[in-house]
Amino acid sequence: MAKRKDGIRTQDRILSVACEVFAERGYHDATIEDICTRAKSNIAAINYHFGSKEQLYARVWRRAFDEAIKAYPPEGGLSSQDPPEERLRGAIYSLVGKTVDAGRIGHAGKLLLREMINPTDVIKHVKHDALQPLHERMNNLMRELLGPEASGEQILLCQMSIVHQCIAIGIRLFTGRIPAHMRLDMPSEQLAETLTEHITRFSLAGVKAVREDIRVGRPSAEEATVCADAPQSKIKI
Repeated sequence: MAKRKDGIRTQDRILSVACEVFAERGYHDATIEDICTRAKSNIAAINYHFGSKEQLYARVWRRAFDEAIKAYPPEGGLSSQDPPEERLRGAIYSLVGKTVDAGRIGHAGKLLLREMINPTDVIKHVKHDALQPLHERMNNLMRELLGPEASGEQILLCQMSIVHQCIAIGIRLFTGRIPAHMRLDMPSEQLAETLTEHITRFSLAGVKAVREDIRVGRPSAEEATVCADAPQSKIKI
């Protein structure tokens, strides 16, 4: 039993240190030697518990993702019975919080952002399994907000617009590309709330405009492109 507890403690220590190293240096520049040194462990222990650098990174990334989800649950932890507008705000807060609030999730946010900026192939299946349920939730929420007549393209474009607003500021903070006139020197939780309010108002206005297009039968971007590309001889004036 003592050996088992020691093994669990060793795994946890290696995972915590590996999260720190991968967050600081990225997957490609991080080394097993550095992780061993900081974790006061050895390569044999890493191979025994994780098998390889790739498998260690997969475990670290999934653990970081789960920690971020625990701190910022999908749709703010609201249920399907809550109004979709409130759930959208919760979804935006969840995305924004994971990218700007390093205080609550430590190195996890930076690790997740690194994978967004410079994705690796070694965990594509892990990322798919982790992100697919969130993608489906957002897809269903968009359909609920836009109505049953919304096309797949309209749902996807709205979803992409909202998600990219949420992660863009995190990427700018991470890379240091913040315009001088932007005042973002506030506590992380306050920053997350401020950005969430803006993105929610902006997004709901956009959703309302698309919903109006659907109501009046205005063609989607895909349909408009098809019409524009149609041979002139077939267009009746």
